[in-house]
Amino acid sequence: MTPETDESTVAASATRPAWFDRIPLWARIVVPVVVLAGAAAAVGSVVAAGSPQPATAESLCRSAAEARLEARGRSDIDLSRSFELTTADDAQRVAGTVTFVDDSGTVRHAAVRCVIRAHGDTMQVRSVRFSQ
Repeated sequence: MTPETDESTVAASATRPAWFDRIPLWARIVVPVVVLAGAAAAVGSVVAAGSPQPATAESLCRSAAEARLEARGRSDIDLSRSFELTTADDAQRVAGTVTFVDDSGTVRHAAVRCVIRAHGDTMQVRSVRFSQ
């Protein structure tokens, strides 16, 4: 190679724009920001979905009452949306209503009461009672 061809090669490569230089400035800024925001949202939703909600007295009572009624062969179980919560004797008492269909197909309404006791960080259903 002669010095003239080296100079012409360098001059030609210096005047020819690289592919990155042909991308508009706004696209060079917006695309990485959108990609990073999407990745952060995906990671955040995975973390939020993976962490279980702490058990509450109402949720424990709801699941225990549904399990007890299903074990007795009841169907179409509909527990009240709001429960009354009281605390007495180091236990939480939860009260509400339930509607279900019994074995004969009759729609029944009952009051439900649960007693929940806490042992350290865990809560345990001590009793579930239904009354007409």
